[in-house]
Amino acid sequence: MMNFIKTLQNKPEPIKKTIMWLGVAVIMIVIFGVWILTFSGRTTPVAENPGLSNLKKEMPGVWQTLKSQVNSLKNLWPK
Repeated sequence: MMNFIKTLQNKPEPIKKTIMWLGVAVIMIVIFGVWILTFSGRTTPVAENPGLSNLKKEMPGVWQTLKSQVNSLKNLWPK
């Protein structure tokens, strides 16, 4: 390994950069591959929560109320 580093130090700058980017790409591919392999085994479908379904039904009403409150605040602001 030390011999490789010493010979690398004597190489021209473009070759050093090429070797650096190849090393970065290889390491990135290995990390991404390990991540994909471990990620696929952990995913499980999530059960529907009854509270969440109620919240989904109430959200349009909440947005309407918020919108009306913002509009009334705009009307109070001096022009």
